[in-house]
Amino acid sequence: MIQKTYNDMWAIFCSALEKGQCEIDQNIGNKNDTRRGITALAYLESNNKSVVNEIDHFLNQVQQIEPEQFYHPINELHLTILSIITCIAGFKLTDINPTEYARIFYQAFNGIDPIEIEFKGVTASSSCVVIQGFPVGSSLDLLRDRLRKHFKASGLRSSIDSRYKITTAHVSVIRFHTEIKDKDKLKILFKKYRNYSFGTVKFTKFELVFNNWYQNLSITEKLANYSI
Repeated sequence: MIQKTYNDMWAIFCSALEKGQCEIDQNIGNKNDTRRGITALAYLESNNKSVVNEIDHFLNQVQQIEPEQFYHPINELHLTILSIITCIAGFKLTDINPTEYARIFYQAFNGIDPIEIEFKGVTASSSCVVIQGFPVGSSLDLLRDRLRKHFKASGLRSSIDSRYKITTAHVSVIRFHTEIKDKDKLKILFKKYRNYSFGTVKFTKFELVFNNWYQNLSITEKLANYSI
């Protein structure tokens, strides 16, 4: 199921690339972008640096071909566990009680084992490039279901699954910020990495954060953290 999702993304990307129809994100770097949300996530760097180094090597190769695209900084690469409040314009932290959100976040981890993700291959959509992630075991699904259940029962403001129900375990690494200049070289490189093994991460450190659309650490505020 997850592999099919990644394959479908790849087909969309290849079609958009050939037709010159990749979606350019005009909001990157826009200081007037007020989209904010609440997210449960886990940073790769604080859980496994060797996998981060593998991803960094891949990104450096892409940058040589397409230097003007937006590359997520290595220390901001993360696995999204669940978007509690999807980023919306004008949302402020003062609109909610962060302590109550942290309480629900902690509750969901009761009895949860470390989350193991195998990162293998790259795929892309018409707007971004991601590292494919495949859960090992059921811990990720269990945690996501716990968060859904507890937040729904709490009555706290949330918009869980409002855009789509998250089922994958990918890591977003590149967003298209300008037109792709050398689509042939880019596609050749991506094909080289379509099934490349970046390694496996056993996530034991998690955070609940107030964030912007791009998860920039300069804007992110930590609301809670949990270690298994």
